Amino acid sequence: MNRDIGKSAERELVHLLSSMGFRAVRIPTSNSSMNPLPDVFAVRGELLLAFEVKSTWEKKLKIREIQVEKVRDFLSLFPMRGRGIVAVKFKSIHKWKGMLVDDLNEEITLMNSRDLIELLSEEELLVH
Repeated sequence: MNRDIGKSAERELVHLLSSMGFRAVRIPTSNSSMNPLPDVFAVRGELLLAFEVKSTWEKKLKIREIQVEKVRDFLSLFPMRGRGIVAVKFKSIHKWKGMLVDDLNEEITLMNSRDLIELLSEEELLVH
């Protein structure tokens, strides 16, 4: 993903999360290091969310295991409940889709992902 496109997608996601009552922050780094930093993280109440953010014109996208591990490692640093999410802006349909990293199996597609707003609104997200 082009760096400028990535930054734009991350900023858009922060705005979306803020509109849903989350306190959200973009971590401005290309994160090629081994530091366990997500692209975006958000907090609401006692829930911490860490996001790997992608943007694509394609209908599917491979996610590298190292990206998922960085999200998991970031969440393990905190005592509060945390969930990792891969959030993808599928530009061909102008829609955000998402998947919990625990449910991810190497790639995210239009068919195996869920509407991100619906995913973030579900009570089940808060329970686990």
